[in-house]
Amino acid sequence: MSNVPTTRPGEFLAVHEQNCGHSSTFAELPDGRVLHVAAAAFRTSDDGGITWSKPYRCVDSNGSTVGGSGESLVRLGGDGIGLAAMHRPEGRGPRRASDILFWRSPDGGTTWEPPVCVNLPGYPTYALQDVMLRTSSGRIILPYYISIGQGSWRPISAPFVGGMIDGQFASTDAHFVDPHFGGSGVFYSDDDGRTWQPNRDGELFIRLGWAGGNYGTYEPTVAEVEPGKLIMLLRTNLGRLYQAWSDDDGETWTRPQATVLAASPSPAQVRALPMDRHLLVVWTQQSEEEILQGFIRTRLSAAVSRNGGGVWEFYQNIESLHEETRVEPSPIYAQCPEGKFMEAELPALERRAEHVVDLPVGWGRWSYPSVFVYRDRVLVAHTYSFLTPHPTRAELVNGAPEGVNSKLKVIPITWFYGGKEPADNAQLKRIREAAQP
Repeated sequence: MSNVPTTRPGEFLAVHEQNCGHSSTFAELPDGRVLHVAAAAFRTSDDGGITWSKPYRCVDSNGSTVGGSGESLVRLGGDGIGLAAMHRPEGRGPRRASDILFWRSPDGGTTWEPPVCVNLPGYPTYALQDVMLRTSSGRIILPYYISIGQGSWRPISAPFVGGMIDGQFASTDAHFVDPHFGGSGVFYSDDDGRTWQPNRDGELFIRLGWAGGNYGTYEPTVAEVEPGKLIMLLRTNLGRLYQAWSDDDGETWTRPQATVLAASPSPAQVRALPMDRHLLVVWTQQSEEEILQGFIRTRLSAAVSRNGGGVWEFYQNIESLHEETRVEPSPIYAQCPEGKFMEAELPALERRAEHVVDLPVGWGRWSYPSVFVYRDRVLVAHTYSFLTPHPTRAELVNGAPEGVNSKLKVIPITWFYGGKEPADNAQLKRIREAAQP
């Protein structure tokens, strides 16, 4: 069985090519339909994601467009639906200044109230798409991150990360020279999104040892393991996803700690599955060697934990250039590709030859997943692109169809358990029960 480009693709219920980038977010409407929003375009499905309506736009009672970028949907009380999105006010100035707005619809998305601002005014705040959730207490959780520092995501004349495809240079960069520092947290609301407040213990970042360096965290995602207990997964540049825990419904969090999930600097999504304490993670899984060689976002994987995040099992590839489905994590350190190509004004760096490899024709990127657990299936949307040589010009072109930059896959829950019906891990269950007082 091949795991390239996908593990057991014959089990998928549907695969849609679309032009949504990494803006997708989902929610179940009161009548059971699935609502999908991407870049302020709304559409619905009445068959669990197999077919979709034509896209449409929504405006609030002030006549303003509902939505923006980095959107997240959530069910509210009754027939209510909430939508959060990033918004950069006119005249705010630099790129790194934004707000997160939240719209409420009391009638399942038919009409919308004017938005409220979630974050503190003037605070540079961002959110990954599709991360909002409603906990068992009714509290709405919206993970966020800050990004502080000079300039934009790449300083002028900084090196580009890249490689060669058919003798032509192709950039594989993914913020490896980003000069900013980040920290993560959550906003929460106990009144269905009318008012918001941040977690009480500040932003989460990583400190390696008492005298070690500080490392930023970005694009957090949160799931509820059991009532009041939440897990947060965090993007880092340390070769792994990190995690933090809350035992008070998101008000305070533990210090971030490493997971066993090998990762390049890319976001993940974590979701609660229908069985007790079962979690699903979808993330860009990369080995240390792959990162050093410049394979940055070339394996989008999934794994299941049947004990609330302690042990991860059933590693599989949703889309990948690589055969392996599980990557052993490396020692914890800041990882960066060695296959760098400089701007003309900069000297070349020293590199180890084994890490300077050609990229395959059809080199692609799959990242920024959005994940919606819906009854017997999971909808996974992710970015999608690959490069191939032009047949007559010295040019690399996107091999995806014109106007396509993402995919939406409808996958049965059984696929995530290796194609089998979900069940508890009996050994882990016995260990947990034996530890109870």
